[in-house]
Amino acid sequence: MARVRSSAIHIGALNIVLQPHTPEKYIEMLQKLARYRLSALVHGDNAVLLGSCRYLDPSDPLAGVRGDIYKFLKLDSAAPWFNTENMDAATEDEVAEISIPDNLKPHFKRFQYIFFPKGHRFYFVSSKPHHSLSPGLVKRFFEKVFTNDEFADFGALSVTVQPDPSGLGELLNLKRISILKMEIDRPNPDDLDEMEAEILRRLNRLNARTEKIEFMEASNEGLKPDEYLKALASVANDNGYVAVEGKDSDGLKKYLSTKDMPLHETARYNPNLTSEFDALYDKVVEIHREITR
Repeated sequence: MARVRSSAIHIGALNIVLQPHTPEKYIEMLQKLARYRLSALVHGDNAVLLGSCRYLDPSDPLAGVRGDIYKFLKLDSAAPWFNTENMDAATEDEVAEISIPDNLKPHFKRFQYIFFPKGHRFYFVSSKPHHSLSPGLVKRFFEKVFTNDEFADFGALSVTVQPDPSGLGELLNLKRISILKMEIDRPNPDDLDEMEAEILRRLNRLNARTEKIEFMEASNEGLKPDEYLKALASVANDNGYVAVEGKDSDGLKKYLSTKDMPLHETARYNPNLTSEFDALYDKVVEIHREITR
């Protein structure tokens, strides 16, 4: 019997926060993105577009939505062209012979996503054979398209690349922490965590969007994170970032940041028995349960 080669997808995630919001508002935003086909350049000529948005369960709209993210090249037709035969810039006459319809884009790639309004996490296939889409590019897409007039009534948007769940522990367990920095965007008011509620009240009272906090050691013994600081860092982990400078157990200098520790989960499956979407769904349900518990 021939062996079946298993397939694998890698998964990234974003924490998307609207202020103010309702669960319905998140879904409305994604549906509008898909309906208006708004694309954004995210790196060089690489563009991203939300291609579709449909309910996971039509009988329960708030269970979440799924769809496709499209990545393609959005070439600047006014930019110079290169003639590989004479190794020089193409002439105006040569360029005039090029005819590519505006609606056709090269290097098309498709990535599936799932969004859960409860916990407001956006999960997507970040890589698979011959395809890759980093969380940073998807974050940039949301931030860019949200500046369009179509979203003027949706309030303020904050997007954080979901860090690895174990990353914060690695930072706070560094042998010696000389400097600890945190940046916290307004958290989601529905998360109901006491620390998040306190931070949100403070930011609203001050009419502030972001809070930056920095602690520096008083001696070479390093900082001693207490329960309050750990709780504060946990909020920053999901709604901004945490960074530390210090030394490890070998005395080597270290700079660690949750920005450099994005969630990167792998789902392996048998393509003869399971679809890519089912593999994605099963894995993100597991991840989401862990992140939002």
